[in-house]
Amino acid sequence: MLDKFPKRVGMFAKDLCGSSFDVRESIQEVRHHGLKGSFIGTALNASQKLDPCELEDIRQVAQESGITLGLQIGMVNPYQPERSSDALEVGNGDLAKGLLKLTEAALQLGQPNVMLVVGKEEDRFNRSVAWSDQLAEVSSFLKRLEPDLRSLGSRVLIKTHEEITSWEVRRLLEVLDSNLFGVAFDPVNLIVRMEDPIAAADRLSGLIWQVHVDDARLLWNGRGYSRLLCPMGKGCIDWPALMTQISASDPDAWYWGEIHRAELDIPFLNEGWFDSHPDNEITEVATWVSKGMPLSKSPLSLVGDIDERIRAVTRYLTHGNARIRDTRIHQV
Repeated sequence: MLDKFPKRVGMFAKDLCGSSFDVRESIQEVRHHGLKGSFIGTALNASQKLDPCELEDIRQVAQESGITLGLQIGMVNPYQPERSSDALEVGNGDLAKGLLKLTEAALQLGQPNVMLVVGKEEDRFNRSVAWSDQLAEVSSFLKRLEPDLRSLGSRVLIKTHEEITSWEVRRLLEVLDSNLFGVAFDPVNLIVRMEDPIAAADRLSGLIWQVHVDDARLLWNGRGYSRLLCPMGKGCIDWPALMTQISASDPDAWYWGEIHRAELDIPFLNEGWFDSHPDNEITEVATWVSKGMPLSKSPLSLVGDIDERIRAVTRYLTHGNARIRDTRIHQV
């Protein structure tokens, strides 16, 4: 049980309000649920033209409602520029310029910390460009943004997304200015890389500025596991222990409910899988092997019941585990 539940809690607007949400309505919706923040994606969702007057108007609406807006600036892998279409459009073809414009717009909305995703899972297993080369290019690109980020007074949070490990995020941050870069910690993604979220949080201790809240089980599929997304408290992530640890090491972190939808497999029995994860330690891997559910008929969807998951995560974030019985499933 947590001694003190985090107070900085919010929800992704696209999950709570639908993909075509209105930012002003999302502010009222999260407030209605007793949350303190609405994660709205890029600033383009607040103003398609990043108009300063429109941004200021929404900032005032959020401030008057006591709601903090969460922002991101998109995805950045220099080998996959087509994924950064929003930033490229905003920057008139200049990716760095576009990312900085989105960062500045987020600041105008009252948010100095913006999330960044490196890539997708297939990038890690790309046979034409080594994953290490991709990460080196990402590091070099982000390093070039430092002077402008310093001038703005903003911070970029690298998400532990489906493609990247906590070790790799840590190494990226070791060559970047820790005052300008941090971590968006997403444990539901880390388990796809066979990491223990508790151990990963320890590796990234002191660098975590936001946490993505969701839950999942590991379902044996014959070659490894599939990530079976599920309501809070019914998966293999020990959220009370994880929140206790992060609250101690990174007390200013925001906790954002995010309903994941990607159906991801972890075929660790395939030849070469562990070669592509050289940092994985046997004791940590063994911990997660023990948490897998036995071979059984796969559900129709690994995403689960979206509405049930949304209700569970908002209930957890607003009531904490003081009123929620811990029903985590480690083994069946």
